[in-house]
Amino acid sequence: MDELAARVGERMPALAGAALRAVGDGWTCDTYEVTAADGAVWIVQSPRTAYAVERLRAQAALLPELAHEVPAAIPSPAVRLGDPPLLIYPRIEGVPCDEAGGGIWPERLGRFLYDLHAVPPEFVGLRALTPARLREATRATCADLAAGVLPSLGLDERARAEAMLGALLDDDEMWRFAPVLTHGDLGPAHVLVTSAGDLAGIIDWEEAALDDPVVDLAWWLHAAPASGERALEAYGGAPDRRFRDRARIRFALMPWHEVAYGLGAGGPAFVESGLAGVRDRLV
Repeated sequence: MDELAARVGERMPALAGAALRAVGDGWTCDTYEVTAADGAVWIVQSPRTAYAVERLRAQAALLPELAHEVPAAIPSPAVRLGDPPLLIYPRIEGVPCDEAGGGIWPERLGRFLYDLHAVPPEFVGLRALTPARLREATRATCADLAAGVLPSLGLDERARAEAMLGALLDDDEMWRFAPVLTHGDLGPAHVLVTSAGDLAGIIDWEEAALDDPVVDLAWWLHAAPASGERALEAYGGAPDRRFRDRARIRFALMPWHEVAYGLGAGGPAFVESGLAGVRDRLV
């Protein structure tokens, strides 16, 4: 950590000599809080892997442009260059929404997602993506995930899992939507809320990409349905006829990523908990 603190001080002299305090438990980056001499609190993200380096550089390019297009705070990088890269930005004040009380934040979240999904890709340095190309990429991703998950399932579980993948990938009606810019990892830890119950900001944009709009709402509709339905109503409702069908399957696939992470850098505990989630969510 001393080496990282030295790099932080080199990149941003106002933080030279300041202590790093680890926060969060993300899969791609180590994240720290740093308090400057003037009392300002900064967030430092340092990549763990080559994939994390790639995603950190993508965030550094995306976030400054995206800040002009969305109605709530997102990280504003003050330092985004160097090798290895670091992302350093002022902390957004707020608490994760699952630690907050009531308020209008679900409606604000729905409106935020509406505006995010409406951002033209070229406004933030991306190229548009057709549903057909996204379908091919999703098929490849699902094949990789299945290679790690299916061998651990029983025969009946495996049959249900394969049928679920087929329902998503092989039905043309599932792919009658326009890919949009998505956050890609929008759980409650990444939605910050003010003390008054308003939306303070959205953090951790490592998985931002052009994707199915359902990926930003699937968790909410199934794991936190009261908030999810409020957010979806503010969003304008389901944007296509098969949106809820895809949401159900996308929610079911989330633990498959946990298994893949466990088989890689995460370790056996992630494999075990991921497989429990896979079994629990099979549709």
